[in-house]
Amino acid sequence: MKGVEAEGYAYVTPYNSLIGLEWIRANEEMRYHLEMMTAEVKVTSAGIEEELRKTYPEVFEEGLGRCIKEEVDLQLNQNVRPVFCNSRPVPHAALEAVNAELDRLVQMDVIAPVSHSEWAAPIVCVKKQNGKLRICADFSTGLNRALQSFDYPLPMPEDIFASLNGGTIFSQIDLSDAYLQLELSEESKRKVVINTHKGLLPQ
Repeated sequence: MKGVEAEGYAYVTPYNSLIGLEWIRANEEMRYHLEMMTAEVKVTSAGIEEELRKTYPEVFEEGLGRCIKEEVDLQLNQNVRPVFCNSRPVPHAALEAVNAELDRLVQMDVIAPVSHSEWAAPIVCVKKQNGKLRICADFSTGLNRALQSFDYPLPMPEDIFASLNGGTIFSQIDLSDAYLQLELSEESKRKVVINTHKGLLPQ
């Protein structure tokens, strides 16, 4: 390619772009143009948010959104024994914030107290960039190894960029509490119980 020899992948696609970044990086002349030339990007968010709020008010309502199309069903490997772990101590400095977040999850019907469970995982608390607290279940204690693995092949970056060819409008969607919006089957809820200083709480 222009006197430069290199090895890489070439993809046959219905789009104009036939070579990926690895080929472009191998050629100094093409890399120069890639670094110097950019397409014009216009940000046209002014006024659109208010229009969307009026058109789709249910999307912007306060509270937790929920995926109602499908339920998540966690399938176990054969001959798996339930793993019950004790709760971990919460640092006194973080106790108030942890209690507040657990209460918030209970109020949103994400978790609810139970008196008994065969499965239980301790929690891990992570401070988010906005200063709020995220409570995560540490399923590495047993449940992760017990679940059947369903591996989905992720698309190559080159394929993703090729699919954007010809696009004129792009958007970014940030879902609040995205993982909490997925509904679990009743049987799966029994497997994802968290053990906290306030007791057992299934998700």
